[in-house]
Amino acid sequence: MTKPSSNLLWITEGATITNNDRSYVIIAVADINQVLAKDLETGQKVLLKIGDIGPPKAIGQSNTTRAPARDILSIADEEWEIARHRKSLIEPLLHNRSTYSEKFADEIARSAKVDKATIYRWVNQFRNSGLLSSLLPNYKARGGKGKTRIAPEVEAIISDVIENFHNDLQHVSVTATIEEIRRRCFNAKLKLPAINTVRNRLKKTDGFERTKKRFGAAVAHDQHEVIKGQIPDAEWPLAIVQIDHTLLPVIIVDDVYRKPINRAWITLAIDVYSRVCLGMHLSLDAPSALTAGMCIAHAILPKESWLTHLGMSHVEWPVWGAMTVIHADNAKEFRGTMIEKACEDLGIDIHFRPAGTPRYGGHIESMMGTVSEGLKTLKGATFSGPKEKGVYDAEGNACMTFAELEQWLVLFFAKYHLKEHKGIGTSPLRRWSDGLLGTKSKPGRGLPGRTVDEESLRIKFTPFVERTVQNYGVVIDDIHYYHDVLRPWVNAPHPDFPKHKRNFRFHRDPRDISRLYFFDELSGRYIAIPYRDTSLPPVSIWELREGQRRAKERNVPLSNEKAVFELMNQQRELEESSAIKNKKARREQQRRTEHVKHREVKKKTMPSVSAPSSTISVAPTIAGYNPDEVQPLDDD
Repeated sequence: MTKPSSNLLWITEGATITNNDRSYVIIAVADINQVLAKDLETGQKVLLKIGDIGPPKAIGQSNTTRAPARDILSIADEEWEIARHRKSLIEPLLHNRSTYSEKFADEIARSAKVDKATIYRWVNQFRNSGLLSSLLPNYKARGGKGKTRIAPEVEAIISDVIENFHNDLQHVSVTATIEEIRRRCFNAKLKLPAINTVRNRLKKTDGFERTKKRFGAAVAHDQHEVIKGQIPDAEWPLAIVQIDHTLLPVIIVDDVYRKPINRAWITLAIDVYSRVCLGMHLSLDAPSALTAGMCIAHAILPKESWLTHLGMSHVEWPVWGAMTVIHADNAKEFRGTMIEKACEDLGIDIHFRPAGTPRYGGHIESMMGTVSEGLKTLKGATFSGPKEKGVYDAEGNACMTFAELEQWLVLFFAKYHLKEHKGIGTSPLRRWSDGLLGTKSKPGRGLPGRTVDEESLRIKFTPFVERTVQNYGVVIDDIHYYHDVLRPWVNAPHPDFPKHKRNFRFHRDPRDISRLYFFDELSGRYIAIPYRDTSLPPVSIWELREGQRRAKERNVPLSNEKAVFELMNQQRELEESSAIKNKKARREQQRRTEHVKHREVKKKTMPSVSAPSSTISVAPTIAGYNPDEVQPLDDD
């Protein structure tokens, strides 16, 4: 198995980079979008745009063997706690290189009760990946130092007692909880867990939710809520990012007939320190976990490839990086395992805004207002109400398509970043630059790492479902999916409960459900799993649901995939024929067009993860498995 490559490219002095297949070393960071570098072959010094550079040719190669990558959603809470503790120990060494000294590392090693080499290894692992999961313990076998010796049955009892006995408004003591755990284990004829083991488990699970269950929300807020009364200003870029949605106050037209199709939604992310717009996601779909996830991913990623896709490579949007904290609305689209686990792996904390506390989202609300005011200058603007609108015919004057609106927003934010912001006394981009590179009076935090594998990051922020793998593949929403890479996992037992089958996570983009994304532990990468019947066309989840609704009306079995997809084709033809006179049909047709555009972009970026990895070496242990040959499917 090949060693996994680094996920981040760090732009720092002395780092090795590539540009046009030539190797360079960074001499200095000239600006937030430029570096001064030396050609390692000719010695020539040149200025390079950060957007044009890539990782070194030998990135990811090391003398140590790393464990295969793991699905972050399968990692136990105890392992996450260990990773969080390790990160807290090495935090002083991560962002301030001046403190990276042997004396400082010695002090951390002594407090962690490990050797100094281990501290250096943790620092390098986190810097190379930027992922909290890089600090997870490597559990190859049970027992041994740093590995759990507790049987799964005892673990289940401990978890149940903590959840349903200790975490109760009766304020049960720690001693009583330990006694209850040991009593249940004794009755079940199980080995009694050590008292210190249970005490440590209670300490690890201590937090907001546990205090809330035991003492109520008010006490939990006072003890654990970082923000009291108002949001403090962040002290550096990417410290706090606010995110929210809004329905834009301008009617857009479809691509074909240029007739009105209603309004679009936007999700925005603002950096509190600098007020730059760190990310955005424009959609004809209502706010959801997907739109929230895509905005977070857009905020983290560099913007060059996205701008090139929009035909706006001449525009600069030099902001990117994983944030420390996200402040989000309490809406359901920001909650859930997918977003919370993806953020946790990236070291991002999500703080939810309590209802009725607008001060928690003041910066993002202000930006939304600024965008809305700017849109009022466009034809098709809806304004804030009948009085402001007057007799203006918004639909009759609408003329901007979805793509044109997205381009307008890019230009709007490019100008916004350069204008003086009253709240900070300078332009957002200047504030961002000073916070990263420093000023005469205040050192900067340094440029954030740039994500190398952009598509894998986006996959992490797409919704998922859990399924066992059968000999026919997997079935989701009555649609069969299959790929040979699934064969080693057919009827795989649960690692801790052998009598049960193991559930795997399959990510899926609702805009294109023609393939799933499966994290294959053998190759350590995401693999695209297509329809079992590859003749079926790509569709969105909304089209599928409508097709299945119509199938039920006609008593067509949902298991008859071809019949259901034929009904979807008929619906598309109906929309196309009525689009010129029906606004709803035009909107659905344009919505589908945007999904198709999204699929075309993915065709250019997905080869790195869609094809089966040539490093999968399972043929010797899987009877009849040939990765170069399409296997016959079992009818079931």
